[in-house]
Amino acid sequence: MKRLLLASTIVLLSQKSIQAQTPDLGPLNAAFNGSVIFKVDKHGRLVMDHYDQGSRFRQDVVPMEQIDPGLTSFSSEEDAIALKCKAEKGQCFSKEIFKLDVVRLSSRITVPRPPQDESGANTIALFQELLAPREATIAPIAAETSASPSRKNNSER
Repeated sequence: MKRLLLASTIVLLSQKSIQAQTPDLGPLNAAFNGSVIFKVDKHGRLVMDHYDQGSRFRQDVVPMEQIDPGLTSFSSEEDAIALKCKAEKGQCFSKEIFKLDVVRLSSRITVPRPPQDESGANTIALFQELLAPREATIAPIAAETSASPSRKNNSER
């Protein structure tokens, strides 16, 4: 009986921690109004499904912590919002183009600008808000890691 109670408690706590880590994608999905649908997969990666005339034509997948929120920008030439990987992550975006039946890795992707956001500023703010909390939780962990790559005891040198 005690084991059952303990197992139930562990399952409930793990489900609550998973739910707490899932970001709110509602504002982004509302802004794009079905042209791009955002979700988080079971591995915690951001999945962006791109639609044209009700048909999905592209899917981008990226670990959210590998996107640099500071490099999110509006590209007037492409009339789109550009997302870029952090410098040390290289090609973090996996872009599948269904019509061509190819998957490409990229250090940058674009998502079409929502029609109601002429300058892209509101959409950029939504992306930065989505990515900022992940930055805050990752930064302290990185700061705790020793800068020295050596695992040897320094007194032995």
